[in-house]
Amino acid sequence: MAKEVASPQSTAARALEGSTYRDRVVRVRRALSTEELAQVVDVQPRQVQHWAAGDHRPQGRARERLLDLDYVVELLGDVYDDEGVQIWLHGRNRSLGGRRPLELLVKGDFPTVLAAVERLASGAM
Repeated sequence: MAKEVASPQSTAARALEGSTYRDRVVRVRRALSTEELAQVVDVQPRQVQHWAAGDHRPQGRARERLLDLDYVVELLGDVYDDEGVQIWLHGRNRSLGGRRPLELLVKGDFPTVLAAVERLASGAM
């Protein structure tokens, strides 16, 4: 019997199973406090708590920033354990000119942080 070939849409849908906004908030909160996460996505901490509880979903710019932040944390998790991710985000970083990644993320400078994370994940640092 021939193996059924999955359509790209069904493959993508399966990849997202279990990947809710709540899941993403939980993953990011292993590295950042609720207050820090709220600063990065530019909302009040109470809104992050609503997302974590599954009561609300992020919208607009907050959604975009949450997804970008989750991506950064996920990539860092490929290199470090949870504590290492926390240290990397909070500590001064030579590849960022001595700046702290968290400070850049709060300012919305995701491209600079993401580039440093991708270099790190590829072993270039």
